[in-house]
Amino acid sequence: MRRTPALLAGVALAAALALTGCTTAAPDTHPAKPVPTVSPTAQPAVAKAAGFQDPASDGAPATTATRPVRIVIPAIGVDAGLIDLARDAQGVLQAPPSTVLDKAGWYAKGTVPGQIGPAVIAGHVDWVKQVAVFHRLGELTAGDAITVVMNDGSTVHFTVDDVRTVSKFAFPTASVYGPTPDPQLRVITCGGPWDDARNIYSDNVVVSAAEAG
Repeated sequence: MRRTPALLAGVALAAALALTGCTTAAPDTHPAKPVPTVSPTAQPAVAKAAGFQDPASDGAPATTATRPVRIVIPAIGVDAGLIDLARDAQGVLQAPPSTVLDKAGWYAKGTVPGQIGPAVIAGHVDWVKQVAVFHRLGELTAGDAITVVMNDGSTVHFTVDDVRTVSKFAFPTASVYGPTPDPQLRVITCGGPWDDARNIYSDNVVVSAAEAG
């Protein structure tokens, strides 16, 4: 299904996600390390280069009361509710609370799923010794189905095009978050090895999907 095009959050959103989109506590090998969300001041060079302006400054989002409330990914056993994600005063996208492991979050000032552009959903991979909603996200392959359920009962169906693991500090902003001619979805969690120096996972797992025809 298609809806009125929305203005994109663009590069500012990409920068925030590349750094903190799914910050979690340490994996099982680091059971005593809860990890705070990384702020721009923690990585000043990267933050300055990418920009952390409020995405609303790029243009007001489309006026609509329709929003996503659930994501379903049968191939990896995900059937999870969605909460709204926002950004703090410094422009950092906030991950879902550490107590919310069975839900993911939708960036509520960005593209609504089904509108033109890349809608963004992010969630934890794990927390201490507990697996979280996107623990198996990296197992997806091209052709897998993702369904987003909206608050009006309608559904938007996506097909996975690409699954990749990228460095949080060499994030391919343009290819992941650049404008698209059709409705697309980006589903993000953490991945790669644990970085003891920064107390974060070193990478992001990024799933790109297009609306199914």
